[in-house]
Amino acid sequence: MAASVNGFEPWLNAKLKSLKTDEGVFGSYISGILESEESVEEKKDALEGILSEIVEHDISLHINEIIEKWESCKPKEEAPRAARDVDVQLGVLLDSQAVPTTTRREYTDEEKKIREAILSQYSQLSDHGEDVEDDVDSDGPDLVKNTNASDVAHAARERREQARLEAQRKKEKDREDREKQKQLKEEKKEKRKTQKGERKR
Repeated sequence: MAASVNGFEPWLNAKLKSLKTDEGVFGSYISGILESEESVEEKKDALEGILSEIVEHDISLHINEIIEKWESCKPKEEAPRAARDVDVQLGVLLDSQAVPTTTRREYTDEEKKIREAILSQYSQLSDHGEDVEDDVDSDGPDLVKNTNASDVAHAARERREQARLEAQRKKEKDREDREKQKQLKEEKKEKRKTQKGERKR
């Protein structure tokens, strides 16, 4: 990228020298990050990783300064040109796929006869097909009614009913168990009372 070489790299090298670090090594890393297709936030994260090796304080200040300088050195017409390229490519693509709808194919006499024969045969078949459909309603012996939907609905109803019955049984059993436990508790209580009464005598 010519703009980054002309305007940005000398500035970045001077910046890295002022931070007392090797501009040859870190400069190429930073330029690589900035030239990537990542979002600004991702670039900032990557720059933070590098700059944390170089400086201890004001890392975010240095990151913002580098990003701003990079943005100011970038060629301004680059993005619109890319958009124009996309528009041009889209236009070419649409032109290449355009199907002429105004041209009409001329049929020979023989092709017209064949076409008419096929159409008339098709119309007879479709008329006959309507008769067959009328016969279908009469539930002839060869036809089997499709009951898939009703079978599925019936099975679902049975499953729901089964689940309801099982829930009812469980509820009754739980109630019986609670009553038994309550009765046992009462019996133990009575037993303890009678044992205490016997001890007192």
